[in-house]
Amino acid sequence: MMVFLYAVLVFLILRFCVTLFNFLSNPKLGYYGKHFTDPVSVIVLSAPAEGNLERLTESFNAQGYKDAELIVQQNESIAELVERAAGAYLLFITPETTLHHGLINSLIYRLKIFNLAVINVVPTYRASGFLAQCIYPLNDFLLLNLFPLRLIRLSNFSAFAAGSGNCFFFDAARYKQLNWNEKPGTNLPPAAELVKQVKQQQFGAEVLLANKLIRQDVGEAAARNVARQLLLNFSDSGLAALVYVALVVFGPVVVLFNFEPALLILPVGLIFLSRVMISFLTAQNPLRNVLLHPVQMVVLLLLVLKFIGLRIRKAIKLKK
Repeated sequence: MMVFLYAVLVFLILRFCVTLFNFLSNPKLGYYGKHFTDPVSVIVLSAPAEGNLERLTESFNAQGYKDAELIVQQNESIAELVERAAGAYLLFITPETTLHHGLINSLIYRLKIFNLAVINVVPTYRASGFLAQCIYPLNDFLLLNLFPLRLIRLSNFSAFAAGSGNCFFFDAARYKQLNWNEKPGTNLPPAAELVKQVKQQQFGAEVLLANKLIRQDVGEAAARNVARQLLLNFSDSGLAALVYVALVVFGPVVVLFNFEPALLILPVGLIFLSRVMISFLTAQNPLRNVLLHPVQMVVLLLLVLKFIGLRIRKAIKLKK
């Protein structure tokens, strides 16, 4: 039991250090105030609902970027969409996103100044409904609790990759060099896999928080389909997710019942500070995330168990 308790505390301290690094390094997309004239193709992955399309179109027009085109995916493959695109840069977004003024110029500036092939942007989430508020903050919590984002660009290790699947900004020439257009399909690879593949080709990649320059509105209907996105933070490994849950969800409960009350200030303080720092980084409500932390951890446990259960059932069917 004591070995498990020490493992929980060490893991908690390591995660806090990663969060602190992210907080101090502030991995956000900055608003640079630069202006460019390079042609940009904004590709919406899957056709949005009518209300979303109107809001997205308005935010696209509000960019004030003269040489930009908006392409909405219907039933075309990614390869067909890229063939239609006339831009020197490709911005892939999901239908629920809203662009804010200065996004495109800031992305181009960042891509040019650091000679990158791709920037993956983690949108600022705006959740409506209790279920969405319990699930969507977990995306940011796992990402900023496990990965020092600044090191993704600075590190040459291709395995050091993470990200979010909602916004990718590519140099179009380098995108085509990756030969993804030779692969059929209507979706891009998962964010972590995409960043990994880019780095394997010795191209630069970066993952940044949106800093309110791109927002994603999510409700309870969308929240029910987020389990797989969460598990991609563990390289799609059910075992890794289960170990993480054991240390993060069950670990603090075991510590709670085995430590003297005076000693609980360390784990409780680390959890509290981590949630506050992540909330400020992602423009979320820190008080709400602190209060909902136990509920969110239970939701994370249920999502992991659901994911593993689906994997087991799928494996059984394949054996039959």
